[in-house]
Amino acid sequence: MSSSTEGRAKTESASDNDLAQRVLRGEADAYRAIVERHQARIFYLGLKFLRRPEDAEDFAQEVFIRAYEKLASFQGGVPFAAWLYRIAYNLAVNSYHVKKRTVLSVPAVELLPDPSHSPEHRLLREELSEWVRKTLHKIPEIYHVLIRMHFFDGLSYPEISKALEMPVNTIKSYIFRAKELIRQRHLAWDGGTVRG
Repeated sequence: MSSSTEGRAKTESASDNDLAQRVLRGEADAYRAIVERHQARIFYLGLKFLRRPEDAEDFAQEVFIRAYEKLASFQGGVPFAAWLYRIAYNLAVNSYHVKKRTVLSVPAVELLPDPSHSPEHRLLREELSEWVRKTLHKIPEIYHVLIRMHFFDGLSYPEISKALEMPVNTIKSYIFRAKELIRQRHLAWDGGTVRG
């Protein structure tokens, strides 16, 4: 077996974390392997948000550029795929909102408020939404990513498993723990009582 064939086999069998470390040591081929391994998932995420294949391709390129630039900040405490997905998810949300603002540049019509909700109810809802957003940034990153993928993006456990290369039971366990953390923080935030 030639040394280039051995090198390719070594790269193909290496974990993402090992490949990331090799990239940091200057091995460009290792980053190529990371891109090849994850490009379909990242493209799919971009397509889900942006709808057009051309936009999804540009999005995937931008994700891998940003990931490369931030690679030194990868600590290895979470699976590399989850770290990469978080970068992709944040970029997708930002790209979606920019695209949405561009498309909706027509002057917005003031909508009448829903008469079924009192001002107090709307205020509590806004307050709770802000609290959830802040809380998601305070829980472990892997929990944050999984909560967003499952509850905000609507991905099923098997879809998340495929995207992050993580067993379904591990995902269920992490999401359960994340919900418990959020529930505990909510009880503390809400003074121990749930408002209805």
